[in-house]
Amino acid sequence: MKKLVSNVIKKISNSEFSVKKTYKLFRVLQKIVTKPLLKNNNYEDITFDLKDRTIKSRIFYPSSDKKGLIIFIHGGGWVTGSIESYTKTCIELSNKTKRIVISIDYRLAPEYPYPNGFDDCYEVIRIIMNNIDKLNLREKDVCLMGDSAGGNLVAAITIKSKHTKDFKISKQILFYPTLQSDYSNNTKYKSVIEKGKDYLLTQKRLQEYISLYVSNPKDLNSSFVSPLKVKFPFFYPSTLIITADNDPLRDEGIRYAKKLKRYFNHVKYYNFEGAMHGFMNNPFGKKYKEEAYEKTKEFLGDIDESKK
Repeated sequence: MKKLVSNVIKKISNSEFSVKKTYKLFRVLQKIVTKPLLKNNNYEDITFDLKDRTIKSRIFYPSSDKKGLIIFIHGGGWVTGSIESYTKTCIELSNKTKRIVISIDYRLAPEYPYPNGFDDCYEVIRIIMNNIDKLNLREKDVCLMGDSAGGNLVAAITIKSKHTKDFKISKQILFYPTLQSDYSNNTKYKSVIEKGKDYLLTQKRLQEYISLYVSNPKDLNSSFVSPLKVKFPFFYPSTLIITADNDPLRDEGIRYAKKLKRYFNHVKYYNFEGAMHGFMNNPFGKKYKEEAYEKTKEFLGDIDESKK
């Protein structure tokens, strides 16, 4: 059975479909697949009214007493994904951590390229953090979390907030994040080449995602697009980074963890052996998802590591 699954994954990975040509179809399929799963009374939809737009978000409530708040930014290469496609994951996250989870339905590329989705998330988080007392919470009770492109957005928002001082983030969690923008054969991250063919997320698709997200090549050098380019990241939030070993993004996650540590930040880093990109939100990742929840609870202080 394991070999059969592996062969299916390889076949899907190495198929010729183009992200650029199929992303709209993929969005439709995501809605069809996830709609039957959205039967739960423990969440509600709200909107954040900005100057020229309204951003929808979804609030998930834990089944037991809350301990704090997680602001979650979904993945999907900045091109697909939504609060609907991540609802099951956010329900689990809320219940596992006993925290309120707010998921942001930011605008997607290529219709809304960088910095649109980034700005949506930043402004929603700014509103939340500047009104955190109304939720009877403190800054230290809030954690930003994102997976894949969502991890990229979390890292970028943290960087911008350090510059602007619009709000303070005390904790961030990045699952298999995108942290740079060079997915060519000349990239200095070996995992892009070594793991870029047989594990669902491929080198070719990474190139397509970044080209759809960033319309102005000059933006590729911004730390808001490529967080690894940030200079002197002193006094950053406590950070948890989890990478998947069979993921072309693995090495940039490792590099970012090392960079933050080099500047004396508190960083926890784990690489999940055997895992592939996207394990938080796909049927092949249940084992690793459960492990990620445990690492998340440890990081948030819910589990005493010394007693394990």
